Amino acid sequence: MKTKLLGIGLLAATMLSPTALADSFAISEYGASDLGRANSGRVTQTEDASAAYGNPALMTGFEDSQVSAGLSAILGTSSYRDTGSVDALGAPLGGNTSGFLEDGYVPYGHVVYAPDARWRLGLSVTAPFGLATEYEADWPGRYQAIKSSLQAININPSAAYAVTDTFSVGAGLNLQYVTAELSSAIDFGAVCFAQVDPTTCASAGLTPQAADGLTDIEGEDWSVGWNVGASWMPHPDWTLGIHYRSEIDHELEGDADFTVPAQAQLLTASGAFADTPGTAALNLPASTEIGARWQATERLAVYADAIWTEWSSLEELRVDFENPVQPDAVEELSYKDAGRYSIGADYAVNDRLTLRAGYAYDETPVQPEDRSARIPDNDRQIFALGGSYDVNDFWTIDAAYNRVEIDETDFDQTGSYADQVMGVYSGHADVISVGVSRTF
Repeated sequence: MKTKLLGIGLLAATMLSPTALADSFAISEYGASDLGRANSGRVTQTEDASAAYGNPALMTGFEDSQVSAGLSAILGTSSYRDTGSVDALGAPLGGNTSGFLEDGYVPYGHVVYAPDARWRLGLSVTAPFGLATEYEADWPGRYQAIKSSLQAININPSAAYAVTDTFSVGAGLNLQYVTAELSSAIDFGAVCFAQVDPTTCASAGLTPQAADGLTDIEGEDWSVGWNVGASWMPHPDWTLGIHYRSEIDHELEGDADFTVPAQAQLLTASGAFADTPGTAALNLPASTEIGARWQATERLAVYADAIWTEWSSLEELRVDFENPVQPDAVEELSYKDAGRYSIGADYAVNDRLTLRAGYAYDETPVQPEDRSARIPDNDRQIFALGGSYDVNDFWTIDAAYNRVEIDETDFDQTGSYADQVMGVYSGHADVISVGVSRTF
């Protein structure tokens, strides 16, 4: 029994198997132009309509209406090297695994509309959060995670007002749809040893790793948040920006599907491990971002940006099952707040071609003692290149490339079935983004 997902075309159009590439499972692939400078211009750039998402106050910098759209391909490379994982009796759990970080394709779209001299209206459709990891069914950590998928679609209408010629404010609503799936193996042998006795269990063929089942949990939810920003030009060569996005609290509703092997049916006599509806709270974090843009020369613009994300709102992943005899499924996260710091530059080669580069350092909110196989996150560095080409006065093409280097990660976690998973994660990702803008 699985959740019936909402049948809306927007889901397919906005996000396909996302892979998180900002801290934890946040996604920064909302526009090709700013990706070219490692997102260092998010709250200060007015190169294209993605400004409506980065900081709505920036929309007053557009003299004309504009539409921007594009697609980012996230190509992940990942591996896990086991260093001695064992089950409840100390037997090896298996070998290495690779390729669990799935490739993703993240579309985006933005509109800025200029009704008069001071007001601007905007609309952005983005994917601010996403996760897609899937391991082989027999990997050492199968009892802690097999598939983990989270997809968030954010529809962000906004408005901006130019208070003066140099100071603007903006605000918006965030209509957010989230769907999630979590699956993992169940070691019914270990469950039997813990609930019955080893002799009875062994005679029934219920020993650790000998009677694996599966749980697959899916859920979905719509919720609402808000955002507000400001932009100030204290000097013609300087732009300062600040932007805040609220926390969005989701209550996902869905179903859990349990697969129980024949020899483990005796463990279902109490009514446990039966398919059941359930709910799960997911508090997606608030963030505060500040940035500056300096027009250093006629051709060179320099950007700097810092974003602080309040990840501490995510303390745990808890699924509350409607079946009263099925214990909650709980995974401790204990996230801490974390920052992302970036610098970048644009260089106008001529009136049509602009080249970009940037660098970002992204802190993980994960604390080593609470690292999860679902999100084996660590600090990362992003190296960015990009450019824009004005085809004519109305059309612009943007392209960007990001190399995401993730620090090697030591892993040592004991799961619900007394399995101890020990190993080393490594990986990186290549992000290729292409976008197009049309001015009216």
